[in-house]
This record gives sequence, C-alpha cells and structure tokens, in this order.
Amino acid sequence: MTDPLATGDWSAPTRADPERPVVPGYEIHSELGRGGMGVVYKARQEKHDRFVALKLLRDGALAGPKDRARFRAEAEAASRLQHPNVVAVHEVGTYSGLPYFAMELVEGGNLDQHLRGQPQPAPRAAELIRTLATAIQHAHDFQIVHRDLKPSNILLSADPTTGDAPLVPKVSDFGLAKRLDSDSTVLTQDGAVLGTASYMAPEQAAGRVREIGPAVDIYALGAVLYELLTGQPPFRGETWNETVDQVLYDEPVAPSRLRADVPRELETICLKCLEKDPTRRYATADALASDLGRFLRGAPVVAVPINEAERLARFAARDGFQIVGEIGRGPRSVVYRAQFGPAKQVVALKVFAPGVCSREEWDARTARGGQQAAALSHPQVVLVHRTGWWDGAPFAVMDLVPHGNLTTLRGEKRYPLRDALHLVAQLTEIVCYLHRQGIVHGNLKPTNVLLAADGIPRVADFQPTAGLNSALTFVDDQDVPGVAYLAPELLEPRAEARLHTDVYGLGAILYELLTNRPVASGSTAIETRDTIRSQEPTPPSSFNPEVTPGVEQVCMRCLRKDPWRRYPRAYDLLLRLRQLHDDPNTPVEPWGLRRRQGHGDS
Repeated sequence: MTDPLATGDWSAPTRADPERPVVPGYEIHSELGRGGMGVVYKARQEKHDRFVALKLLRDGALAGPKDRARFRAEAEAASRLQHPNVVAVHEVGTYSGLPYFAMELVEGGNLDQHLRGQPQPAPRAAELIRTLATAIQHAHDFQIVHRDLKPSNILLSADPTTGDAPLVPKVSDFGLAKRLDSDSTVLTQDGAVLGTASYMAPEQAAGRVREIGPAVDIYALGAVLYELLTGQPPFRGETWNETVDQVLYDEPVAPSRLRADVPRELETICLKCLEKDPTRRYATADALASDLGRFLRGAPVVAVPINEAERLARFAARDGFQIVGEIGRGPRSVVYRAQFGPAKQVVALKVFAPGVCSREEWDARTARGGQQAAALSHPQVVLVHRTGWWDGAPFAVMDLVPHGNLTTLRGEKRYPLRDALHLVAQLTEIVCYLHRQGIVHGNLKPTNVLLAADGIPRVADFQPTAGLNSALTFVDDQDVPGVAYLAPELLEPRAEARLHTDVYGLGAILYELLTNRPVASGSTAIETRDTIRSQEPTPPSSFNPEVTPGVEQVCMRCLRKDPWRRYPRAYDLLLRLRQLHDDPNTPVEPWGLRRRQGHGDS
C-alpha cells in the first residue's frame, strides 16, 4: 500500500473537484493523490494558518469496517511518533462519523522519484539508511512496526531538482503498521499478505503473521539500501507471485556483482539486513544505524561477510540438498558430494561458476537435456537428473560414481597396455551406443570418464552441462587442461562436433593412458591450441616401449588432424581395439593397400 502523499507530484497543476469534501477547520485546495484506502488533499489548516496534507477515507461513508479500522490504526500509529524523520501528524479527528487526519506537508517528492533507477554514491546511501534506521527505531520504541517501507513511502523535505541541497528523508504511510503492544493482528489474522513484494521480508511474504516484528522493517531497510547501491531492488520478478517466490527462496545477487564500486563493508551490512532468517539480521534498527555509522567513519563494521561455502550451502539447503564435501574442481565448476531429501540419497552436485552461461542459454540446454535423457537408457551413461540456478550460476544433479574420474585414479602412472585397451574398448562401446541414438558427445576426456566398481567406466557431461567446461567459449589463457583434449576441427569458427570428433576423443584418452601425458600441451592455452592445430602428436612408443606397432597405429589414426582420415565409425575402432586386446602384436592395418583399392583411409 502506498500513501497518496508519496505518489503526488507537488509541482503538477491541481485539478478542480466539484465534489470536494468539506471538513470543518480546513480549507481544501486540491487533491494530491489517492491510494487503495485513502485520498490526500492539500489543505489550509485555518487555526494555524498553514498548509497540511489532509487524509480522508477514499470511499467515505461507503467504507467498510476493515478499511475504517485500518485508517484509524494508521492515524493512531503516526500520531504517537514525534521524530524529525517521520512525517508529523498534526491532528486526528472525525467528521460526520468518518475519520481524518492532518499531516505535515512534504513537498520534495519521494525517494522513488528521486532515484529514477539510478545507483547512488555509497556514502550518500549509507547516510540515508542510517537516518531512516533511527526513525524506525523510534517507531519500534513505541511498539510500532511499519511493515511497508519502500522508496515511494520515504518522502523528501527538499526538491530533488535543487542539485546537491540536502534531502531530509521522512517516513510516511503507516497504513500497514502493526502495534506490538496490542492485539492488532485482527486486520491480517487470515494470513493475507500485505505489503510490497520487492521490499517484503520472507516471513511477511509467507503470511506468517505471528513472526512479523521489528525484523521485517530491518529487512526492508536493507532492500532500500540495495536499491540505492544498485539501482534495482534485490528481487523483482515479472509478476507479484514470481517476486514473492524470489523473496522466499532466492538469495540476492551481491551488490558488487552489479556495481563493482560498492564497498565490501557496505555490501556486508546490506546482505545482513536481507537474511532470510530474522535472527541473522541486525537485532535492532539502532544496531543497523550504528554499523552504518562505523562504515561512514571508516571503522570496522560488526557485520561479517558470508563466505562462498556458506552461501552455497544455504542455496542447496533450500532445495533439499546437504553438501557433504568436495569431490573435485576445475576452472569453471566444482563437484560436491551431497545428500538429498529425507532419505539422504547420495548424489553428485555440479555447480558452475557465475558467468559460465546466461539463464536463457541454461534453460535451452535443460530443454535439450530432457530430449537426450528421453533417448538414452544405458547403465554407463551418467545423465543429469535435475538442474537449477543458484546465485547467478547453473547447477546440475547427477548420480554419484564413487571412485572418481580417470585422471584422479590414474595418478602419475601409465596404464598397463591390455588394461588401457580394455578400458578404451568399453568407452568405445558406450560411444557406439550414443551414435546409434544420434548423439555426439563432443567432449570426451579423462575427467569426463568416471569409474564405478571394478573399474567399469561411465561417461558423463551430457546436456545441459555438455561443453560448459570446454575452453572453446572462454579466454582464460591459463586453462591448459581445458584445451588439451579438443579435436582440431573444434578450434575452427562455428565448428560443430561430429562422429569423428568422438573418435579423436577416444584416441586422446588412449594416448594418455599409454603415455601418462596429454596429446597436446603448452605453457598457455593459446600455445596448446597452436600445438593441436600444427603439430602431429609424438608417437606413444617414444614414451612407452611396451606400445606395439599395431596399438600405436590405432592411436595415431584416431588423432589425425583431418577428421576424414580417422576411423569413420566408432564401431570400426571398437573392432580393432578388441583385436589388439586379444593380441597386442596383431599386425598393423594395410592402409596403403586399402587406399589403392579405393577405400581411402577408412
């Protein structure tokens, strides 16, 4: 609910009203504005010869009992407060059975009009909220909770157009105020949600009437501070219900992510006010004002920033996940062991870094992932069961494969020759299955091969997570591991992974198992890309004398720069791997003879 006083533009021309009410002792000049319950007029109070804002019930004699009771509650609450930063009430009265009250006329507009979506300097924002916090503490001292603090309910006693002139904020509109020392919950005892969603504390948004206390005003002050710092409220959905859902379940994006110049100490104060749990906010508005004072003086603030681990744990807990520990991390994602739900199902939770993709791209990936999941049913394919968006970044939930990935398990040793052939043959069988379903993996590498019991491999990194850890879309020149397994054709503009791209990936895995080193390497990602483009891999037998000519030929054929000179199908590779597993000394393939017979390199 917004006070009409707060929405009025005092410089606008007044309009005539032939049905203007008559209130003894007041000369009504013009209507200033109206809201859902009241209408405010600019009037001259005759006995003091001063202009005031005169508020009357909008529906007059037709107003129902609830509106009358709420109107009287607002007048009573505001009239008890005498503070320079609260709009003063001069008189409360009744005429012809209808209540009215006369207020201080504040002609500088409201904070919402002044902001116009523009961020404010940090010191100015801190000083304004500190001033408002002292006013709200005054109300709390009188057992009054405002419940509807927002920029449009904060009036300014000077014209915002006068440049740097000081603007004195004044709190208005106590229409939703709650008396803590009386049974005032009768107006909302049905659990109706009253207030403005973007500035509403979670307990208020959820309609938990008995939990509503001073902490809701501290939350609202934090929401206003957030808007002062960033130019936007902490939560703002397309609809009222969407905004309420965000208030209840989302964490606000850190202000410094929206504006890099927001001081960390002030951000910490702001986010403490916006805690979901009321007990984690400042205990009193005075405590908030004191911490803002410390910030303005350059002294250490009391508020302690939430570390990233705690922040993530809070997001996860709201969706039913308990993070148990970290499994592994890369440049753009971290995988956690987590428990889900009452049954504490153990899952792998993959959380990507902010900025890895847009929300729109993630939604599109999720849709494609649903299509993939519908097409795939294989015990060695690790699919994503659930996706979401936490704190500006995507996450995905997968089966936990407890023994880790191929890189972590291999360590610093080479695989025995037959073991390497057997493992890659199993992977090739999985790839054959994918290709039969019309799916190309496109990012096969050791970290995407997970090992279950007895060393059985499982392939991960399908949609929607597929390729998000690929170095193709990033410019981090230190991410050498992310580049080392890319097929040469993927380095070209607008490249797409095809069947022979997976053949290259299988060859790269075999090469590393045999040699304990990646196919390509360099001191930087750019250098590694250049190596992939221009240099042939060193034959694996140069690093491992156990590699037979037949095995080396298979590996090197998979790694050809020209995709059409690799095995044309994963199935062709599978047949050759099985032969070599049975007898690593199987003679090399007669490539030259096949070319002369018109078969090329296939």
